Amino acid sequence: MKPAAKKHRKKITLADIPHVGPGTPTGEWFRRYWLAVGTTRELHDIPQAVKVLGEELVLFRDEYGKLGLLGLHCPHRGTSLEYGDIEAGGIRCAYHGWLFDVSGQCLEMPAEPKDSKFAHKIKHLSYSVREQGGLIFAYMGPDQDEPPPLPKHSPLVDRGGQRQIEHVRHCAYNWFNFFENSADPAHICILHRHAAYGDQTWGDQFFSYKEMPEFNFIEMHYGMKVVMTKPGPTPGSEWVDEMSLAMPSIIQVGDTEFVHAKVDAAALMREGSQCEHLLFLTPNDDDHFMIFTVDYYTGSDRDFFEKLKQMRAREVPKQQMKEYDRREYMPFKGNIRQEDLMTQSTQGMLGERDEHLGSSDRGVIKFRKIVMDAIESARKKGAPARERAADVIKLDSFVGVRAKGTV
Repeated sequence: MKPAAKKHRKKITLADIPHVGPGTPTGEWFRRYWLAVGTTRELHDIPQAVKVLGEELVLFRDEYGKLGLLGLHCPHRGTSLEYGDIEAGGIRCAYHGWLFDVSGQCLEMPAEPKDSKFAHKIKHLSYSVREQGGLIFAYMGPDQDEPPPLPKHSPLVDRGGQRQIEHVRHCAYNWFNFFENSADPAHICILHRHAAYGDQTWGDQFFSYKEMPEFNFIEMHYGMKVVMTKPGPTPGSEWVDEMSLAMPSIIQVGDTEFVHAKVDAAALMREGSQCEHLLFLTPNDDDHFMIFTVDYYTGSDRDFFEKLKQMRAREVPKQQMKEYDRREYMPFKGNIRQEDLMTQSTQGMLGERDEHLGSSDRGVIKFRKIVMDAIESARKKGAPARERAADVIKLDSFVGVRAKGTV
């Protein structure tokens, strides 16, 4: 008898990256991480429907404070549990009253005989859920009975500073368009020159359209670091602006207080950035994703976030609209988020669009390879390397002046 042939698996390609549904290479990779699925502030005393990685789910907190994330549709006859009642230690389907606890175990079936054991046999789809710093995370991978520790991301850990969690942003295009945008710092000087980045004055007009900073891209254990530099105010020094992209879909930016809050450049030279701006991206499916944004400020200004809010409110599109202009995203110039929305949502999905990449795209090229390698590694080895439960994860996002050549 001939030995069974080894099953050949197709190599991961760029076209695989955007697709996150069950059974896809990227979807299975995502399921090895804790993903943000909600906020403490926005989860009230009613169930909340949420789609994550192509799966329709319902998030709720029972009357004892326990979080649950179950399949959206009742396993009885498919009615949405989004309209269920939170009571009696779980969530009860409105149709026939089946009651499920946060683990998905069915506790009651009112229409079944009193001595029936049928409820004990029904275990609905459920996923592990944890809270940290105002965000709610879910783990959708294997080992649901013993999930890996939830990483302690620095902005979500109380360290004597101030924290702000924005309302969740919902975007109707592919998640990777947003993620890889941060590996393309040249767009900051071009696209965003009409907005806050173009208005700043520190660092010899750091993001000047005509004299852009030098861009370097460094592979890190967590993903990639983007390092932007210009000659500093004194010999041997340089202005630096860093941001980091961490697996599977986390971005950290360090220049929020100087770009948006317009903090004095003297403070930048003296103290550097004191605000961590962290974004967690969670795909709903291939065409929609959520952005969970956390800011953590350790400076001395007690009104920092109120001032930041006021400054952001002034960042409105500056284009003059023509009465016959019916383009969907007009106006967009002058507001960073609107500028990103227009460019990213109209470019199409990676693997389906035509591209001609140049030397200025080397960060995008490098980052795509890092992501493909991470997905391939997950296929071969399973879980990625884990931090110890006690470790606080702090991503690189230095902004300020430092000795030239410092990494």
